[in-house]
Amino acid sequence: MRKVKMLFVCGAAAALMLAGCSSQNTETTAAETEATTAAEEDVPQGTVVLGQYKGIEVTPMDTTLTDEDVEERIQNIVDANPDIVEVDRAAQDGDTVNIDYVGKKDGEAFDGGTAEGYDLVLGSDSFIDGFEDGLIGAKKGDQLTLDLTFPEDYANTELAGQAVTFDVTVNAVKEEQPAELNDEFVQKMNPDSDITTVEQYRESIRTSMQESLDSQALIQKQNDVLEAVISNCQFSDIDARVEQEFQDQWEQINNMAAIYGMDIEMYAAMSGATSVDEFQEMVKEDVSNGIKLELMMNAVAEAEGITLTDQDYAELAESNGAESADELIEQYGAEMVDEAALQIKVMNFLTDNAVEV
Repeated sequence: MRKVKMLFVCGAAAALMLAGCSSQNTETTAAETEATTAAEEDVPQGTVVLGQYKGIEVTPMDTTLTDEDVEERIQNIVDANPDIVEVDRAAQDGDTVNIDYVGKKDGEAFDGGTAEGYDLVLGSDSFIDGFEDGLIGAKKGDQLTLDLTFPEDYANTELAGQAVTFDVTVNAVKEEQPAELNDEFVQKMNPDSDITTVEQYRESIRTSMQESLDSQALIQKQNDVLEAVISNCQFSDIDARVEQEFQDQWEQINNMAAIYGMDIEMYAAMSGATSVDEFQEMVKEDVSNGIKLELMMNAVAEAEGITLTDQDYAELAESNGAESADELIEQYGAEMVDEAALQIKVMNFLTDNAVEV
């Protein structure tokens, strides 16, 4: 069995479930709603017989963080943020030149073609062909006129294919130099923070890395618990529901592919499948797992007498960045909010009652 999709039962994943629901087409006529409801009522919703769901044994992920791990992360950050230092030499490919420029067509400046103090990385292809190449070899203080032509397919039709000139003044030539981990670097990376020293920065990186590891460990534990509990269950009468929900989701997938201008083969490849048939099997298995997850969680909630409180709704709202559950209900509907809140609570119950070995 593929890993159960954790759409709404861990951490910020509640937001994923609600956001996913909102991406579907919600413009439905009353007749369509009645037809859908009638069709759903004709399809068995499935039943489940719970197996063991408390005392599930799981192997926790190692969340040990070493000093070497922290130093490696910091060094990667330092390497990725070199100093940009002014140099007294001719500009080379990869340098940053600070320039003023005025673009002219038929001797008149055109809209959007003028700037002062602009930092341009040579070789970035940020400007039209010939502009950046024309600045290779230029030095601070140089004034150049570049004779160029806009591409035929340029977005501005008034300039597309037109011959123009750019009068350019080079204010500075700068190059990348390796940064050094010091308080100045820390303050540059955290301009609006109270973190001002290397030691404070090191501790903040350690804290962030540890939180990430702990979050990954929780997600792994939740997935392992879910997979075990579902494997211990016996499900009946779900095939028709799986097929119906698969067909609905497959239609949505095809519509989404069309919106993005893709055929279904391309969409399948982007989803990691090697063929449309494999993609269909992946989608159907996800649908099946989702139905099993729903049936199992509802059964656990009933068996344990798990009900929702105002605090549960408040926590769901907070995890979704909403001021209140009413805001979520208005956007997604009461049924969807109830389902999300209950599944989070059941997931916490199952995880709390698991045994680490």
